Amino acid sequence: MIRRLDLDVAIYRDRVQVTHEASETFVDQRAEFPYSSDDALIANARYFEHTLVRAIGQVLRQGGFSLKEPIAHVVRFDGDLDEWQRAIVETALRETGMTEIIFALEE
Repeated sequence: MIRRLDLDVAIYRDRVQVTHEASETFVDQRAEFPYSSDDALIANARYFEHTLVRAIGQVLRQGGFSLKEPIAHVVRFDGDLDEWQRAIVETALRETGMTEIIFALEE
């Protein structure tokens, strides 16, 4: 069965969790290289994107996904995301192939 790639993304300090509800796939990915600092949830954009790519890759390895117009819902994050960090999250998700990014906490 081919399912649309529609992911829930939770961002924590040096950890990303990605869930695809339809396939019941859940990935809890620790950062190989820390991306958080004492002052910011996302202090290193490159390391954050690396962690995100690894998590989404594990979901995709389950197979059976349509990559047409994939969606990511940012459903949770530690603390507050300022505009700069929000832009990092959005850019990183677009770089992984997401065409629509929804910050669910702001809906």
